[in-house]
This record gives sequence, C-alpha cells and structure tokens, in this order.
Amino acid sequence: MSLWHIAWNYIWNRKLPSAVTVLCVALGVGLIAAVLTLRAETQRRFEEEGQAFDVVVGAKGSPLQLVLSTVYFIDVPTGNIDYDVYEELLQHEDVKAAFPLSLGDTYRGFRIVGTVPELFSHTWQSSYGEPRRPFEIAAGRIFDESMEAVLGAVVARQEGLGIGDTFVGTHGFMEGFGHVHDDMPYTVVGILDMSATPYDRAIFTSLESVWDLHDDHHDDDDHLHHDHDDHHDEITAVLVDLESAAMRMFFRQYINDNFNAMAATPIDEIAKLYRQILGTIKVVLLAVGYLVVAVSALSILASLYLSIMQRRRDLAVMRALGASPMDIFGSVVLEAFWITLLGIGLGWLLGSGLTWGVGLYLERNFGMGVTGFSLSVEQIQAFAVVALMGMLAGIIPAWQAYRTDVARHIAEH
Repeated sequence: MSLWHIAWNYIWNRKLPSAVTVLCVALGVGLIAAVLTLRAETQRRFEEEGQAFDVVVGAKGSPLQLVLSTVYFIDVPTGNIDYDVYEELLQHEDVKAAFPLSLGDTYRGFRIVGTVPELFSHTWQSSYGEPRRPFEIAAGRIFDESMEAVLGAVVARQEGLGIGDTFVGTHGFMEGFGHVHDDMPYTVVGILDMSATPYDRAIFTSLESVWDLHDDHHDDDDHLHHDHDDHHDEITAVLVDLESAAMRMFFRQYINDNFNAMAATPIDEIAKLYRQILGTIKVVLLAVGYLVVAVSALSILASLYLSIMQRRRDLAVMRALGASPMDIFGSVVLEAFWITLLGIGLGWLLGSGLTWGVGLYLERNFGMGVTGFSLSVEQIQAFAVVALMGMLAGIIPAWQAYRTDVARHIAEH
C-alpha cells in the first residue's frame, strides 16, 4: 500500500476530527477566494463600463461622484450644466461623439435618463478585447417622441412592463419621496437586451420628455415640447467619446479652463476608487482570511500530534514490518497535505458560491454581472501558500512519528 493510501486511510478512520479541521481550512480559503474573485470581477466590470466614454462633463464638484452618477447610476449628480455646453462640444474637432444626459426622476428606484437616440448606436472595445454593445434593442424600438421610454432589461423584468404599457416617474432619486408626475405618464416603446451593465437598470427617454416634466416656464396644463434652441434648458452631463484616448488629459483641462463645468475621466476615477478604498478593504479581508488559515494550520498540527500519540503502536508495527523512518515521516506529512487539499477544494466551492450570491445581488441592484466560479492566477498563488502552510503544520507531528521507538511501543502493548 502506498504512503498516499496509508495517509488517506488514517484520515478516513478519524472522520469527525478530520472533517472539523478540513472545515476550518475551508472557511479561511473560502474567504480568500471570495475576496480575490469579487475584487477582480468588480474591478473588471467597473473598468469595462468606465472605458465606454473617454470623458464625462458635468457640474463642478466631486469627479468621482460625477462618474458614478452618470456612468453607473449609483450616486446623486453634482448638478446641472447648460445645454449650450453639449452643443459646443459637438463642434469640437477632437470629439468623435457626444451624448447628453438629463437625470432627476426615478421609477420605483430605477433612474430615468433623458438622452438622444444616437446613444443607442454607441459601442466600444474593452481592454480585454471584448466588444461592448449594451444598447441593443430586444423588443420594440427607440423613442422618437416625448414621453416615450426604452426600458433596461432588469427594469422590464422586475416591473413586468412590456411594449405599450405606461408608468409615471417620481421626482428625485429616493423611492417613496418626491412629487409623482401622475399627469404625464411614459409609454414603453422599447426594451433593451440584457447586457450585465448598469444600463440594464435604467429607463431611457428623450431630453424633451425630461424638460417637459420640469419646465417652469409654461403653464402646467400646456405641455409644449422644448426646442433645442432654448438656451435656458439644462442637462446633467455630457458623455464624450474622443477621436483619440490619448487626448483625455488635455481635453479635460480644456473643459475645466473654458467652461463653467467640470470634466472627469471615468477610468481614472474608478482606478482611484479601487486604489484608495477598495484596495484597503481587500488587504484587510485577505489578512483575516490568512489569519483563519493560520489558525487552521495550528488545528492541523494539534490534530495530527494527538493522532500520533494515539497510534504510536501502529507506527511501531509499520516500522517492524519494514517501513523506514522517512516513510513514517512522509505518511504524516501527506495526512496534512490531504487535509489541506480537501480544505482548499471545499473552500473554493464555498468562496465561489458566496461570490455567485453576491453577483446576483450586484446584478439586481447595480446591473453588474459577476462571474462566481472562476480560478485566477492570484487564487492559485494563494492556494499554494495555504497548501504550504498545511504541509509545514504537519512537520512537527511527522518528526514526532519519525522518532517512534519501535521496541518500547510494541512492548507497551
């Protein structure tokens, strides 16, 4: 019988203590796996959406707040800017495309986004080489009149809305607060295909729809459409696609110097967010995970040491039957390896399951799909460290077994 089988049989014969030790290792490994996967996946998805536009132009304030509110729809906008800014940006020689956004209303927590039909033809390439087409129509058509709406896939699914249905928006960004526009319902004319992006949780309509709802310059019963030449109109932001990404820094400075507005680069702001905040959280959680693994390693050491004390006669018999001291040493180390390996496997499953669950939450609340069951190079490196810690934990019990006094332990029984 090989040393591998001998080690496995000893573990099998001690099911309960072995199972407890394996579970301790699995908990630490699961936390490590979940942290690494969530950190990598959320960063990847944030960065992919952050590359959709080179620059976001909006009201002065926090650049990160501007990006989060207009690209990811998870914060309050910094304010409004004149529609004239959008018109001027359209004429700039370095601007490939520009899309205005007007925010201010919600429907049951989903953002209502005023924009232009040209946004639906916008595509981009992520840094991973994947084409991103989040605005593909699954049913119906794009809006072309005031108070027509195109729903993100999650909005349509959760609210049970279809083509031809109507709904009314609420002023503000908090559900249950703000004035409800009962007298001006939206009509659903299109539904977007699922894209696992923040746009799945948005409702798109024309700028005129937003202006008509919030126009303070005409009678409430006279809902006339705005004209783009009305310079009193305001928008929340402009999403800008430049002719060259290399122009981002210069264009941002140009906006800040020449307009009563602020420019932010989404990919840079997201990088800062991960570096300053989420990077620290990752380090803390990983430290907790490795601490749990270290405690588990001590558990392996204690469990094997007690096991060696209980089966000294078995080890002595193995020696009497021809097993060398190194065979005894190796069998105990392999026990530690088996326990650690089982803990790593179970821990990966636990961590992946946790990540999958968190991914469902992120997709439901932020429209951000996260892959749960994945295995990255960073995870493999972490698992290798855990395996090494487990093997090292088995050395002291293995040394104790190596020093087994054959004659004395056989004579004692």
